[in-house]
Amino acid sequence: MDKTLANNKVEFHDNILTCFGKTFFYFESFSSLKIDDLEKYDAIIIDARDVEFTRIIIKKFRSHSNMEFYLKPLFLINNKVTDDPYIKELADGIIMSFDQIPETINDINQIYMKITRLESSPSSSFEIQVFKKALNFMFTREINTLKPITDINSTIGYCYPLISVNFEAFEEAKVIEILEWAEKEHLIWPDFQDRVYLCSNCKGGHLSFREICPNCDSANMRSEDLVHHFPCGYIGAISDFKNNIDTVLTCPKCSKNLRHIGVDYDKPSIINHCQNCNDVFQDYLVKAKCIQCKTDTDVQFLISKDINLYKLTKKGRNSAVGGIYTSDYELNHEIVGTLDFKTFSTMMHYEQERTKANVTLSSNLVVFYFENIFDLYKIVSKSKEKSLLTEFVTIIRDNITPADFICINNPSIISICINDVAFENASLMVLKITDMIEELVRDNFEKFEILVVSQVALLSKSQSFDKQIQSIIKELVEKT
Repeated sequence: MDKTLANNKVEFHDNILTCFGKTFFYFESFSSLKIDDLEKYDAIIIDARDVEFTRIIIKKFRSHSNMEFYLKPLFLINNKVTDDPYIKELADGIIMSFDQIPETINDINQIYMKITRLESSPSSSFEIQVFKKALNFMFTREINTLKPITDINSTIGYCYPLISVNFEAFEEAKVIEILEWAEKEHLIWPDFQDRVYLCSNCKGGHLSFREICPNCDSANMRSEDLVHHFPCGYIGAISDFKNNIDTVLTCPKCSKNLRHIGVDYDKPSIINHCQNCNDVFQDYLVKAKCIQCKTDTDVQFLISKDINLYKLTKKGRNSAVGGIYTSDYELNHEIVGTLDFKTFSTMMHYEQERTKANVTLSSNLVVFYFENIFDLYKIVSKSKEKSLLTEFVTIIRDNITPADFICINNPSIISICINDVAFENASLMVLKITDMIEELVRDNFEKFEILVVSQVALLSKSQSFDKQIQSIIKELVEKT
């Protein structure tokens, strides 16, 4: 049946609505769950009275591999209040009636205008494919943060809807791995929110923590206070001091009554009695049993993962339009005269100890950030990327001493330790190196201007090296 709504602005036929040249498909709870033939519609309206149905439809669209589907504008009608993170985070808005459809036209136009600017070349890895989808959505919806949301359906208790929608609930640990990869690529920066502990076998977060007997692993224990009687020195479980007649405590050794805690006696600890093997002990063990795979693990062997709120860096914001460009880390580590980050970090810890032992010594930590290096990589061939980094390293090596060491953190960041040089002199060395790198690039790549930012800092004697360099890199990347 045909309908005309809101002064002829909206036409409704079967499940198809038209308004100002835009076509909408209306999903009702009894509609087909197939979406593959809906590419031609400009937007989708979902009847959201059934929360589970709404979640299924939203996940079908947002988890699709085709940009025409996962970026499709989705609006809800007859919305039912829910805490479901997928519905709250992945829908584009709520309308109260079909009369409000004209109000969505501008939002739809804005989304499609931004879609035309997106880079759409094939992804070279799974991580790039998944994260690029999230970046595309964030760009078209003007979102700059990936925030963790508590989710009872997730195996770790949290989800990041824009990433998690591509995985099943039991695969949430893979979402954390994707985000860790994106952080290493400096596409995002973390702000700590919480920490979760995961099963070492399946990486699930639904764990049952139990206090168990160290002798037989039974959780069937009884705990009671340990009592110390001052006058005679007797120490025993409080049950040894009790009787069946009254509540007065009596010492089983000297038969005196215990009247005042702190004067006659104290309770220095707790003693545990296993009901299974009758063992008596003070310190019990704590184990975590995974509800998902049934693995019983000592808590010290659980996997610790930080739950962060992630903010897009400038590189991350630009990657939706320019593409995610990464280089071969192993290739970088083959450059003569450089250290991989793990070795560099170890050397810096030794350097910290050396400067702590002698207050007259100091070292300088230098970090170079090449802001638009990936634009340059697009100009040169893949085979010349190593040559370019080698030239950078050669310039740096020629301007520092043989005792100093260099690390290529990733294709856009180089760190250096300059030993036993005054801070002012180290800063001058960095300025000279920067000028030479800028001149090298300008002369060899058709006046391409490489954007180099750097920071020189005295190697801290109080803060850990890992925290110091993380703080410096974050400041450099975020301010550019």
